[in-house]
Amino acid sequence: MILGIPAFRAYDLTRQMVESLALTVDPAGLTVVIVDNASPIPYRRSDFDVPFRLRLIRNERNEGNWTPLRQIAELEPDHEIVAIAHNDLILYERAWNRRVEEAFADPQLGMLGFAGSDALNRQGERIVTMTNFRGTRGHAKAEGIGVRVHGLVPSVAVDGLFMAFRRAVLPALSLDDLPPAHWFDFIWGAQVQQAGWRLATLGVECDHVGWGTEVGQAEALEPEWLRWCEERGIAPKPSAMDAIRAFGAARWQEFAGFYPCRAEWA
Repeated sequence: MILGIPAFRAYDLTRQMVESLALTVDPAGLTVVIVDNASPIPYRRSDFDVPFRLRLIRNERNEGNWTPLRQIAELEPDHEIVAIAHNDLILYERAWNRRVEEAFADPQLGMLGFAGSDALNRQGERIVTMTNFRGTRGHAKAEGIGVRVHGLVPSVAVDGLFMAFRRAVLPALSLDDLPPAHWFDFIWGAQVQQAGWRLATLGVECDHVGWGTEVGQAEALEPEWLRWCEERGIAPKPSAMDAIRAFGAARWQEFAGFYPCRAEWA
């Protein structure tokens, strides 16, 4: 598996995330890639002491999520599983990457995450959230926001905090002109299902530290969101992030005609 972690600033948070990987993964056959999206002080490989292969990509501007996914996938094409994770995700479960690999033994599984929903309404709002958030370092416990998941369960949507794709699914994804934050994960999930693959949520114990890469750096990120809106002729009102959310919601609605409201596996 190759796992990419897009990062903009938030050095300490990214270090905590990578250190949690060092404590929990089976390092054999794993490549981790930090995608530095134009941090003022560039990330350095020497900052991390890890038991797995670590690579670094530097972008000269904040590229959001879709460009890093493409960059990650192109690095080592022999990896059959391509994953992308927020840099504010803390992992606790030992050898969780082996559970991810085992899940893809299901030939119909195209995408899985560590948090997801087995039902949505037509506006894209989650009806049931499924996760194994511990809640000790993050903003929510699994029981507080939905259902704790112990195995692999069907999903209709996967949260962007962690997404793993079967490489064969990637050509079905639209990697261009997706919002840099919000809805890109649901759009990709819709495309995966449209291509005939299943989605799933895997019960891996973790914490999403919670908006550490967005709200905590809103002032730093705002110029990037404004630039993104300007390049597409989108009025950044009432705020650039609100405009991005609205753009993502509109893109998701393009798939609403076929997008299932509830996950069911045969």
